[in-house]
Amino acid sequence: MFANVAKPNSLLFFIGVSLALWLAPPTGYGQRALLPTDDPAVEQTMLRAGRSPTHLGKAISALTRMNEFEKVDQLLSSIDQRGYDEGQKTQVALQITAAQRLQIVTNEKSTAQAVKTIDDLFELKAKQLASPARISQAIGALISDNPDQTLPAMRVLFAGGEASTAALAGAIAETDNRVQREYWLKALLRIDRQAGVTALKRLALYGTENLQDGAITALLRLGGSSFTTELFTALYRTDSTTSQTRDRVADALQRRGEAVPTRAAVVSMLRNELTEANRVAAESIRQFGRVDAWVMDTDRTGIRAQRIPGWMLSYRDAADAATRLIAIGDNDPQSVLIQINALLANHLTNDPDWGDEKQVATFYQQNILPILSNAADTRASQDGGFAANQSTSLLVANTIQIALHRAIATNNDPAALGIVRLIHADYAPWSDWLVRPNGEVSPIVTAVDHSNPMVRYEAAAAIAALQPTGPYAGSARVRDRLIQMSQLSDRGTAVVLENRPEVVLIWERLMNQTGLAASFVSTARQLERVAATGEDIRIVISKREPKDASAVEVIDMVRRIAMTRDVPILISIDPPNVAEVFEEPKEEIERIGGVELTEKDKELAAEFAATLPDKYGVIGGIENIEGVIEKELLYGDLDIDSTTRRELDMEVVGVSRWQDQSLRAGLIRQLVRPRSVAGLYELLLDSRRRQHLPPLSPIDRVHFRQVASQALAEKQ
Repeated sequence: MFANVAKPNSLLFFIGVSLALWLAPPTGYGQRALLPTDDPAVEQTMLRAGRSPTHLGKAISALTRMNEFEKVDQLLSSIDQRGYDEGQKTQVALQITAAQRLQIVTNEKSTAQAVKTIDDLFELKAKQLASPARISQAIGALISDNPDQTLPAMRVLFAGGEASTAALAGAIAETDNRVQREYWLKALLRIDRQAGVTALKRLALYGTENLQDGAITALLRLGGSSFTTELFTALYRTDSTTSQTRDRVADALQRRGEAVPTRAAVVSMLRNELTEANRVAAESIRQFGRVDAWVMDTDRTGIRAQRIPGWMLSYRDAADAATRLIAIGDNDPQSVLIQINALLANHLTNDPDWGDEKQVATFYQQNILPILSNAADTRASQDGGFAANQSTSLLVANTIQIALHRAIATNNDPAALGIVRLIHADYAPWSDWLVRPNGEVSPIVTAVDHSNPMVRYEAAAAIAALQPTGPYAGSARVRDRLIQMSQLSDRGTAVVLENRPEVVLIWERLMNQTGLAASFVSTARQLERVAATGEDIRIVISKREPKDASAVEVIDMVRRIAMTRDVPILISIDPPNVAEVFEEPKEEIERIGGVELTEKDKELAAEFAATLPDKYGVIGGIENIEGVIEKELLYGDLDIDSTTRRELDMEVVGVSRWQDQSLRAGLIRQLVRPRSVAGLYELLLDSRRRQHLPPLSPIDRVHFRQVASQALAEKQ
């Protein structure tokens, strides 16, 4: 009986002892250590990751939410070992959100290999979402009456982004089915109204004849009152718009109660738009931000999105305005010159190297020769533009050079450079380019003194390529420019007006840090002579008080020289002396001749001072006058001390004097002499942002040296 009773007690005792030993902390060798174990959820997630690409993507997503970035890194690093193809990798990427991707790439535990892997995955994901076949299938499903098909199609189009907008706009412009156009227009407005309408405008201007008609029809359906430019262009377009489309636009205007504008009114409106667009482009600044824009395919059958700098978009808008005038057949000489400038400026801003033989020949065939073919029926313009009795070569030369003159006058540097590259002996002999009536200097010769070094060196090189064999006005100036080109160094020049040896050393060190070659002058006269030579000057630095001129005169001198008009000017102020700034005040002891004054001497000195007039002419001091309440009525404003002069701020004075000349002529700064190149960073950056053409590169300088040396050798 006792044995039966002891069994349960023994069992309970054994269990209690076992639990006590298990829960007791380790105290010595041989006892069981408690090891940390992984979270069961993490273990299960890692196990499920090996089932399929979809499960792998879900596992990466789940581990990211759990902040298990070491495990995420482990899974991402294993993708290449799994042998997945692009389709399987896309399935992985579809399970990871953009926010989770950002968490992964910014986490300090993520390795470089893992970041590269997830970037590659999202590139494949974007490629899949923007797949033309996928988007085309979704567009076709939009016209279905079944919501189970239209709703997934809209989700596909939303995920496709810009590719979906471009495809929808193309489908809208291409279809002749009114019902389909209605469905697709609604979808386009839901996805991105602004981008969609801009895409339709692009197709209406540059698309094929079929796409132009369809885009105009769609714009009419959206409410043509907001698209007067496109509709008015379609009314009088001569190149491709069908008569049916023109009638449709006219009917739409009449239904709204608006009168159909005459061709003259449309031409005037489009010319004003071109003038304004050119002004905005010339005053644009090279901002860092980029904007999304639609560009046409080479075959003009579709559009695609492209990110371009905002300042380049302003030049493209001007080219679009010129294209509209060309489309309606505006052959007025003055308008043609503006059109040529706008088109060339757009080419040069997109590609500064534009201008090889093939590109020049194409531009002549498409934009110049067709216009000049009608010049025989055009009356001569008042300023000597097109003349009916001119030969074809002379007409070409006159047209190009008048356009060059206009580009220079309107500060359109990209257009000026593009026109210079059009000057070629294949289109007119050298005499037509260089010899002008009454011995005048031709615009191409004038361009060798252009404010932009790229334009003036290109102009000299173009004249050398013409190989003139006779005299012409300005030939000596061209030769001087060629001699200067043959001596170009590998760096730009900084002109520094300074004659103190210790300061010269400081500026030379700073200019070397900026990659510029310092040219030191000691007087304003020498500065004027160096600036007038036309070197590739990037900055002019002057001390505040030159010995032969004031700082204001230096600014005016530099600004009045055509080749340094746009060069930034820095008026340097010496930094304060540290010893003077931190000098402790000394006790003042009144002495005369080194002898300390007694109290009686001080009283005598005060009595003598009371008999002397102050700066206002009052004996004893104006503050000692009694009985005069309004002393300023007798002696003027007493708060102004006319014996002291406040220094002028050269930056304010210089900018106010020259701000109306050009956008780039306002680069004037006054600052304390910097201790490092970082102090010049803002000025140099601001100067670069205001220049639409890139600075001369070392390769450009080598090229110009070779061209000039060869031209000078042939003349000898």
